Amino acid sequence: MRTTPTPDLDRIVTGGQDRLRRRNTTRIGLAAAAVLIAGGGAYGIAQLGDSDSNTDVTDVPPSPVNPRHWADFDGEAADPGAYRIPVGTQADGKSLDADFSIQGSNWTASNLPVAYSGAQFAGFGAYQAESVAGGCKMEAGLKPAATQPQQLVQQLAAMPQSQVLQQPAPATAFGHSATHLQVRVNAACSQAAGPTAYVVAETAEADTRAVSYFADGVPADSGAVVIDFWVLDVNGTTVVVDMFRSEGASQALADQAAEGRESIAFVTE
Repeated sequence: MRTTPTPDLDRIVTGGQDRLRRRNTTRIGLAAAAVLIAGGGAYGIAQLGDSDSNTDVTDVPPSPVNPRHWADFDGEAADPGAYRIPVGTQADGKSLDADFSIQGSNWTASNLPVAYSGAQFAGFGAYQAESVAGGCKMEAGLKPAATQPQQLVQQLAAMPQSQVLQQPAPATAFGHSATHLQVRVNAACSQAAGPTAYVVAETAEADTRAVSYFADGVPADSGAVVIDFWVLDVNGTTVVVDMFRSEGASQALADQAAEGRESIAFVTE
């Protein structure tokens, strides 16, 4: 069991109390130019250690029977098995959930699953973004998330302290057409003013999506984190699936996170 808790982002991210109010307001569509889509055909399953990796996830796994509700236990150990997490709300007002499975004894229960191997980490998640691109201590300020997939991809590609490793490209993921993007971010946020983390998004479920899971707040290696995003439309709802890893994570740890991410099945009833 890990004893190092996930950073308490409720104390870090200012304006957190506004998130619940924003869930009931009209989402703001950002006027943005269309994303340049790189050609070259379909991609296959992502291998994070390979810059030529494929990015299609074409198979839709069946939802597990009686999955457990995923709960944030402040970074405590998570048992292997099948889980269900809330993702957001569909256009018709019905809830949108995601089922997934994790294997192994090195998973921790943060707001989304994170696996460790020593100081290195990898994880994945699925969520409906309400605001994006805060960066360290939100020095860039969270921006309202675009409601259309292509515009949201463009926002994710322009996050602070980031470098695009794989340009946006069409993919097939979880039974839906998607756009894939891979970025590298400097997530080694300064701790001088207290614990903080690199914030990717705030979700429609009033959670903060961060990727700074460094043990004891000490960055692993360079403090860089590689993030793969798949942005897709699920029954009229723009959804983000991500998979991230510390830059020094082993291929085995990356594969473990990929296996969990590939098990995602959306529940739309």
